[in-house]
Amino acid sequence: MSGFSIAIAIIAGLALGWLMVRNNNVDFSKIHIINRNDFINNMRKGQLIDIRKKEAYQQDKIKGARNFRMSDLTSKYSKLRRDQSIYLYCSNGKKSKRAAKKLIRNNSSDVYILEGGIKAYNNFN
Repeated sequence: MSGFSIAIAIIAGLALGWLMVRNNNVDFSKIHIINRNDFINNMRKGQLIDIRKKEAYQQDKIKGARNFRMSDLTSKYSKLRRDQSIYLYCSNGKKSKRAAKKLIRNNSSDVYILEGGIKAYNNFN
């Protein structure tokens, strides 16, 4: 093996190790998936965020929600407060779960996800 191959292997190993350590220090217990009623009763206690595309947000949104793209959630210019809880919703809940993990990795406070997303919110009987 050449010195170059060994150096690449060492760098790859260090990068993989760093990623493993980084994820082990994240407290994912700060992510809570809650039902529609709990979401409605508590969403005004924190920041209400819709992470769907702008067009979907403009067509149908929960009153008081702000629209953020996934990439804007954790940017250094984000307008989200890290000391307040965040209430997330998307169309079906899947994108919210990814966003919640991203927020927690960036030291956000508790994150609450609307189970089933806006579809469950609107289709409740």
